[in-house]
Amino acid sequence: MKRPIVLVTLAMLTVACTASRVDPKADIELSGSVQRAGGIPVAGSRLALSLEGDAGDVLIAITTIGLACLDREAGPAICRRARMTSTRSNGGFRYDIKGKDTQSTFGYSAVLSISTALPRKENETSGSSTTYRFHVQTEKLNLPIRMWEPSLAAQTGSFGARVSFSRVPAGLVPAQLGRGGQRYSVVFARGDEVVWRLGGARSGMTFDPRVLEDSSGSMRVVASANDLRVSESLGDEVAFTMRSGARAYESPMDPPVSRDLGCSVVDDHGKRYPIAPCALTDGTFTKTFSPIICTGATGCVEPRHSAAFIDLGRRVSASLVVVRGCDTTCRVETSLDGRTWRLGGVAQSNQAAFPFTRSVPARYVRVSGSPAVEGLTEISVWSGTPRVAEGSLLVSPQRFLPIPSVTPTSNEQAKSKPSSTDGGFNIWVLVAAVLLAGVAGASLGLFVRRKRSA
Repeated sequence: MKRPIVLVTLAMLTVACTASRVDPKADIELSGSVQRAGGIPVAGSRLALSLEGDAGDVLIAITTIGLACLDREAGPAICRRARMTSTRSNGGFRYDIKGKDTQSTFGYSAVLSISTALPRKENETSGSSTTYRFHVQTEKLNLPIRMWEPSLAAQTGSFGARVSFSRVPAGLVPAQLGRGGQRYSVVFARGDEVVWRLGGARSGMTFDPRVLEDSSGSMRVVASANDLRVSESLGDEVAFTMRSGARAYESPMDPPVSRDLGCSVVDDHGKRYPIAPCALTDGTFTKTFSPIICTGATGCVEPRHSAAFIDLGRRVSASLVVVRGCDTTCRVETSLDGRTWRLGGVAQSNQAAFPFTRSVPARYVRVSGSPAVEGLTEISVWSGTPRVAEGSLLVSPQRFLPIPSVTPTSNEQAKSKPSSTDGGFNIWVLVAAVLLAGVAGASLGLFVRRKRSA
C-alpha cells in the first residue's frame, strides 16, 4: 500500500521543484544592503542565511528558520547550519558560498532565505524584521533587504475592535518587487502560538474581539508578496515578508461559555465517547485534538472520530461559534436536545468564526469533519452580546517583558534596608512630621492667646 503513495509523492515533488542552473563548484556571491525607509542604512544588523527547502514555489510564512536563528541564545539546533553575518556601516553585507550550497536533493534549486531584525523600540516587545526568500540561478546576486516600521494602533468599543496601520511607503522596495503588490495581515500571538490572524487586512478594518478570547500577547502587522518573477540578480523567484515591530496587547473580553467544559467524540456508528479533560475547550489554540479511546485495552481498535460534541451544561443563547484547526471541511451545528441539529456554518480554513445574526438557543455544539476531527485545536462558544469597553487593545510592554534581577552591592543593600511599612515609607519620618505639626500648632495657639490678653 505504501509504495504507490511514495511514488506519487516523488512525482509531485519532481513537478514542483525547480532545476538549478548553476554549477555546483561555482563561486556564488550573495551581497546586498539592509535599509530603512528613505534609504537609511542599517549598520551592525545580524543576518541569518538559511536553506529552507526543495520546493520550487517560494511561499512566505509568518515565522522562518532564519528569523529564529537571529536570537543568539534561544535559536533552535537547526541554526547550527545557518550562516550568520552582520551589516557594515553602510548597511551592506556579503556571503561567499558554493553552487552546491544553493542546491538540494537531486540537484534542484533550493529555497534560500535571509532574515534580519531591528532592536525593539521602547513601546515594542520585539523589533521589526524582514525575511527575503529566493532561488540562486546566477553567480552574483544583489539582494535588497528593506525594513518596514509602520505606525500601529488597535481600539475596542461599540464597533467591536479596529486595527490601523500605515502601509508600505512607495519606494521602500525596488520596482521589480513592488509590481506584485503587498498583501497585509495582522497577527495576534501568545508566544509561539497564533491566537488569531486577520488575512487580507486593511487599515481601519474592524473585527469581533471575541476571537481573541481572554488572551494577552503581542500584535504585529505583516506585509508580504509571494512568487515574484524577477531578474536572476534579485533571486529569480522571490518572496518577502516585512513585519512591523510587535506591540503588547490585552483582550478586554471574558472567556467563552464553553471554556474548560467536557466534550465527547462520536464514531461512524453514532457511539459517543466522553473526553475529559477536553483539549477543545482549554483555551490553547494550536495543540491538536488527539482523542484516545483505547488506553491500553487488549484488542481495542481506535475508532474513527467523525464528530466532536461540546455539552454546554445548560441552555444558552449562542451568538458566536469559533472553530480552529479545520483545514478540510467541517460542519458546525447547534442543538437543544442533542437529536435535532441546526447548521451554523461550514468551516474550510484553520480559523473560522460563525456569528449568528439572532442568538440561537442551544445546549450542544457539534463539529463534524471530513475525513475526521483529529486536526481540530479549539471550539469556542459565546452566549449573548457582550459589552465591549472603549479603549485601546495595546498596553505597555513592561507588563509582559521580564524585569532583570540585579544583585545589589553591600553599599546598595545598606542604603535600601527594609522600612517599617510595606510601602517602603519610613515610619520615623511620619512620627517626626506629626511632632513638628504638634509643636507648630502649640506655638500658634500660645501666640494667639498673648495677642488677645494684650
